[in-house]
Amino acid sequence: MTLQDLMVNIILTFDKYAKGDGDCSSLSQSELFDLAKKEFPALSQNQSKDELMKGIFGKLDMDGDKKVDFKEFMIFITCLAMALKESICQ
Repeated sequence: MTLQDLMVNIILTFDKYAKGDGDCSSLSQSELFDLAKKEFPALSQNQSKDELMKGIFGKLDMDGDKKVDFKEFMIFITCLAMALKESICQ
């Protein structure tokens, strides 16, 4: 699998969850929660996952429109990748 394949998979995953409310250009809070629970199973086991996700959503929704667009989503993915790298390299 190439890095390009992984990027296409990220795009397709965003699109899969974004279309839940009929607006495929962004993720609502519930769509982002659903994506996080299904795509990051370790998060589902965290006792404070709901509060954590509300905080993440608030930070991601940089323009305050109550949605996370693709650009905002990619910032989320980048931050998760950096956190994962730190946890792997310890």
